[in-house]
Amino acid sequence: MIKIIFTTVSVILAISFYFLKIWYEEQNLEIEKLNREYTSGIKKIKEIHKINSWLRQNVQKNLKKIPKSAEDADERLIQFFDMYAKTYNLVVDRFIYEDEKAHYINLQYKISKKNYKKLLQFMNQEYQGGYFFIKSFAVDKKVLQGKLIIIQPYFAKETSKGQSP
Repeated sequence: MIKIIFTTVSVILAISFYFLKIWYEEQNLEIEKLNREYTSGIKKIKEIHKINSWLRQNVQKNLKKIPKSAEDADERLIQFFDMYAKTYNLVVDRFIYEDEKAHYINLQYKISKKNYKKLLQFMNQEYQGGYFFIKSFAVDKKVLQGKLIIIQPYFAKETSKGQSP
């Protein structure tokens, strides 16, 4: 009788351990899946943190320099053109045009390859309070030439629908 009880308990325990092992493996797979999802989420959050840091360092300080009106934005674009027109042989490709909260000017430039100082200055050129975007860049035997866009954001006064500014 003791042998039968012992055998029955052993069989029940063996079956229980078998099903517990299967349950454990399923739970382990679910945990690994969740860990992969959370790891992916954590990587995205770290990327967001890097982007936020970049925005704080590069964009936020420039927001303080943004003009309050469209006229001031135009004036800054013209000042930039006047300041560097001779240095980079700038020619207006498309005069000031606007998009919701920014004004743009497209310029063509031409710099002699012999003048290394100008080339270096051009490659390190910045536009305070806005953005300097090199649209095209071509080098031939004597000159570096292309097109660039100067972007000047500004704070526009919000208007209600149906009202003119």
